[in-house]
Amino acid sequence: GEDRGMFTQSSQVNAGQISDRYSVNIDPAAKQQLGQQTFNELTMFFQTAQMAIETKNMAVLMAQYSDHYRDGDLDKNAVEQAWRRIFARVDTVATLNNMRLVNISEDRNMVVLQSAGLLVGVPDSEKWPVTIDNWDKQDHMLVKEGGEWKLIGIYGPERKRLWFDRP
Repeated sequence: GEDRGMFTQSSQVNAGQISDRYSVNIDPAAKQQLGQQTFNELTMFFQTAQMAIETKNMAVLMAQYSDHYRDGDLDKNAVEQAWRRIFARVDTVATLNNMRLVNISEDRNMVVLQSAGLLVGVPDSEKWPVTIDNWDKQDHMLVKEGGEWKLIGIYGPERKRLWFDRP
C-alpha cells in the first residue's frame, strides 16, 4: 500500500473498517483504585462517547459533556459547534484514546484521567484516514451529575487544535 505516514501499518484501512482499528483504553491498573463498578461506569462512558462520535449522534455525544464544561476558552457550546463542523466535513470518525488514572476524589464523584490519543476521520470523498485532532498528557476531568458521569473539563499543555480553535 501507499505510505500514509503514521498509517503505514494500517494502509489497508478504509472507511468501513476505521472503528475496528481505533478504541478507548483505560489502564487496567486503575481498576484497583476505582473499584470494579466505577471502572465499568467510566469504561461505558467512554464507549458511549466513542459510539456517538462514530455514528455522528450529536445528542448522545453532547449528553456526555457537563453543562459546566471548560477546555481553556472553550465551553460546551463551542465544543458542540466544533463537532458539528467535523461531522459536516468528515464521513467516518473514530478515536484512539489511552488513559491512566491520575486522581479520584474521596467521595468517588470526580476522577481525573490523563489521556493521549487521536481523533481520526476520512474526509468526504477521500479513501484514507487523516488526523483531525491529537492530544498528549491532557487531563480529562469527569464528575458525577445526577448519577451519570459527565466530562467537565480538559486541562494540559496548550496546543494548537485546527478544528477546536477556530470560531
